[in-house]
Amino acid sequence: MSAELRAPTLDDLPAVLAFFDELACRYGPHGFSEGRVRDDLTRPGENVEQNYRILLEDGVIAGWESLWSPKGRPDRIYHGPRALPRERDRYGRLLAWAEARSAEIAGGAPSRLQASAEHDDETLIEELEARGYEFARHFFEMEIDLGGEPVAPEWPAGLEPRPFHEADARAVYEADIEAFEDHWDSFPFDFAEWAEYFFEASDFDPTLWSVVEDDGEVAGFAICARRGGTTGYVHVLGVRRPWRRRGLGTALLLHSFRQLRDRGCERAALTVDGDNTTGAVRLYERSGMHVSRRSERYWKALL
Repeated sequence: MSAELRAPTLDDLPAVLAFFDELACRYGPHGFSEGRVRDDLTRPGENVEQNYRILLEDGVIAGWESLWSPKGRPDRIYHGPRALPRERDRYGRLLAWAEARSAEIAGGAPSRLQASAEHDDETLIEELEARGYEFARHFFEMEIDLGGEPVAPEWPAGLEPRPFHEADARAVYEADIEAFEDHWDSFPFDFAEWAEYFFEASDFDPTLWSVVEDDGEVAGFAICARRGGTTGYVHVLGVRRPWRRRGLGTALLLHSFRQLRDRGCERAALTVDGDNTTGAVRLYERSGMHVSRRSERYWKALL
């Protein structure tokens, strides 16, 4: 059997999507939609030629690996290998390449390499641990069925949502950075990178973004999108610290559910840190969501 690691191109998109479809059939949902894969392969900041690889076995895609490091922050690098089927040898090839490329990105400076693994992928977890990775965190994908009418939000006194406007971009970006600065593994990133990620995405729909202001300041916001098919996604929901514990987060979430349902979505989903210190998991559960998928974050130091 011949094996090859190379960078994917947009011409590989049908084969890559077939790979992820088969992954979903065998192992369950994984979050790789056509829009997301296409965006990843075409977004300039991804540097696909250097930071992405597909593993081909006799010409058929059997593995996927991608690296991402925030602009100007080589001290942290993220990746998430996938293999079909899940076998140690495949994961070993992908991880060996990822670690070598990460060392190039770090340029000899201290860095931390973080890998995401599905909670039931024992093969990948064994390979990660054998390579010196340590468990760091649980992450949940949570969802809610929107078949019935979502509960109407109750807004704190004086606070109501309004649609997002282009002129809000900088203020929402700053609120996003501030709202998550006390979360695990948070880091600042520049406005250009934030704007490219959201505004250039194939699922970008500003009419599904909501902003809540108080005396001209952004108090909270929700960034949502329709992720292909009939699933809506709450990409980011944030409430700045001075406006917390007043029910604004719950109101924004319920408002988002109603917006997505009005667009024909049958379910809504989001991803959350399982050990979130702001009580987000409990908030989402109280709002009718349940955990549909769990992934584990592992990390190791690069010296």
